[in-house]
Amino acid sequence: MNWNYPFETTEYFFIFFFILAYVTFIIRTIRVARQLNTTARTLILKLFLRSIAFALLIISLLGPSFGEADQALQSKGKDIYVLVDLSKSMDATDVTPSRLEKVKFEINRFVQNQRSNRIGLIVFSNDAFVQVPLTYDAAALDLFIQSLQTNLLPSSGTNICGAAELAYKKLVNGDDPSGRSKMMVIFTDGENKTDCGGSLYNNLRRFGIGVYVAGIGTKNGSSIPSEGKPLKDSRDNLVISKLDDDFLQNLAANAKGFYYQLNNEKNDVNRMIADINNADGTLVDTRTVTVVSNKYYYFLGAALFLLVMDVLITIGTFRL
Repeated sequence: MNWNYPFETTEYFFIFFFILAYVTFIIRTIRVARQLNTTARTLILKLFLRSIAFALLIISLLGPSFGEADQALQSKGKDIYVLVDLSKSMDATDVTPSRLEKVKFEINRFVQNQRSNRIGLIVFSNDAFVQVPLTYDAAALDLFIQSLQTNLLPSSGTNICGAAELAYKKLVNGDDPSGRSKMMVIFTDGENKTDCGGSLYNNLRRFGIGVYVAGIGTKNGSSIPSEGKPLKDSRDNLVISKLDDDFLQNLAANAKGFYYQLNNEKNDVNRMIADINNADGTLVDTRTVTVVSNKYYYFLGAALFLLVMDVLITIGTFRL
């Protein structure tokens, strides 16, 4: 028999307290019995039952285990590229504190839930660039995530399709093109000027690349802060940035992917994380470990049975 927990001070304290309390109980019971000119014969039976019950409780507290079983642990990995929109519209404040700051917070939380997966970072506006290649290094990835700003790229605008095309090429032509499940997660407000070509959708479906699109912002939109004041166009009109919900839903549907909302009223990131975790991954490693189980409940059950018997047995100290 093995023990899951060591015999320590707590168990010694319980034993000392039990002995002290029971010696006091025996002395008091015998004294009362002598004063009444009778005996307490069941006291011996009580002592026997309670001692065994107490010993069983101590054993259950130590977590006894016997018998071992081999269990196979499988590690399944995924390759995930996170695509982040860095166009000027991501500075809009219809999502507090801003769309981009909210995205950075949620991406960091997403990365913390993907420890067994390789994650890369692609940033885009009109053009897309690989900011971080696929890596297991969550700490390094977090540093790059925190440094994201809308002025990081030289041009403004939004080309979601170009970013998705780049992610597709990196996933398919990577160092492990066929051995791992492949996914892309897109964070954008969807203000895209052109529709994606059918060949992109066909390739995503053909190679089974999972597409998860998170739309950040609101349909009513808001102005865009620029140098301490709202951004205006060349005609001095206030620029209002709005979430293009229809385009993003269409993008997810054509890629056989999923669409999520991210704003002050609705946050689907937890659902997105659950969907990605539940998606099939590719087997990366299998290990066999020896598992021992805690059988405390056998001893606890026996102790409870003896305690019930103890309650049913009474000690008579006088006769009428």
